[in-house]
Amino acid sequence: MTGLPNRLRRALLGGGRPFNPRAAENARGRGAPQGGAGAERAGIPPVGSAGAEAAEPPPLPPTPVELNAGLPPGTAILKVWKDSDAGRESYGLQGVCCCGIALAYQRQPQQVRPSRLTLGDLIHRGDDGESPTKTLIRLRTWSKDASEGLKGFLSEIRRAHGDDVHMIIEDVTGYGLPWELLRHRDKGLAEAWLGALFPIARSVGTPTTVVTRCTGEILTYVAPDMAGDRALLDRFRTTTRDVPLKTLVNVLDTEGDPVSLVYVACHGEYEKTDTPRSKADMRLIEGPRGSEHGISLREIHAHDLLRLEQAGGLVFLNACHSARERVDPDLDNTTLRSFAKVFLDAGASGFIGTMGEVGREHGYDLAKALLETLTDNPDIPVAVALRDYRRRAAAPVVGVPREDDNEAGARLLPFFYAFMYAYFGNPKTTLRPREEIR
Repeated sequence: MTGLPNRLRRALLGGGRPFNPRAAENARGRGAPQGGAGAERAGIPPVGSAGAEAAEPPPLPPTPVELNAGLPPGTAILKVWKDSDAGRESYGLQGVCCCGIALAYQRQPQQVRPSRLTLGDLIHRGDDGESPTKTLIRLRTWSKDASEGLKGFLSEIRRAHGDDVHMIIEDVTGYGLPWELLRHRDKGLAEAWLGALFPIARSVGTPTTVVTRCTGEILTYVAPDMAGDRALLDRFRTTTRDVPLKTLVNVLDTEGDPVSLVYVACHGEYEKTDTPRSKADMRLIEGPRGSEHGISLREIHAHDLLRLEQAGGLVFLNACHSARERVDPDLDNTTLRSFAKVFLDAGASGFIGTMGEVGREHGYDLAKALLETLTDNPDIPVAVALRDYRRRAAAPVVGVPREDDNEAGARLLPFFYAFMYAYFGNPKTTLRPREEIR
């Protein structure tokens, strides 16, 4: 696969909203969903920036846009839109599969924005974190309450294609919904968590790069207290490992040889916008946890990252919170910003990061398994390798534990840490480093 066709790329990954005359009529009374009116057929006209609130519905397109026109075989798309229901924040869903199976745009009462479902806000060491057993119960309940339309859409895809469909998920709500941890079950189909069922490639609205095989130099930064990651990278010929993070970004900002992998192992910091340190932005920390040295999302965004623009590459930020998104209150209050979007906009073919706080040893274990799989099997897409890792982590998780079972909670941590990792970018991206040391 060489990337999505231009027409589909503009229609899908550039954003937009479907056409439905009845939904448009309803929108006049309740306020249209962000980006336009609802859909009876799965099609997407242009939309503004993610997170922006439109003062009034934009003009409707004269005819629907068919999402499955030219959709690569073995690919499906689920789009998640910001919406409202009686003044409450909610979300709408729309999807299509390569074979024509479609989920028409829908917003139902049970799709009101959950008050607490972001994985990074639940599984962490702070006082407002909760037991992993409670989080598991919370996610199973959320999954059971999902719309019948979504459940049916997933069931039809599974019956038509099995479990190897590459699922692109573009969620422009900013709600932090953990789609990889949506649990799906239906008659005749084995129950499974979505991230252990399909290879999932999240989209940030950036057109999919045509570079799908990442070959070339490996650029790295490893924090001093990440000894496991340092040993892991001894297998490869790498550069920049012992330089500051700022130097690594400067190297990426300079034209040069193609890059297969940018691997960063360090601590990460995510500050909510209402905290006193919100101006610190999301940061990658240089040195031990709590260090004041590092580089912010805003600072990286200011660079052009020419090395990625030239030849793509896979960017793997093995740092806490590196896949999360937020608004920057000093710039505006609507645009969703993330490391994933910065690197993909610059030209990266794929991005891996975490949706929350991950234990150091668990992060190393995943990186080791993933990089060994990808380099020993260079034709396996990154999204497939991550799906397979999650599948192994999910296998022991059976049944519903008691909420107060602390031992069960401890056993669930590897499961949640595996699902913290998310892949963004081209669903068929593979990794083939130019040089290795054996």
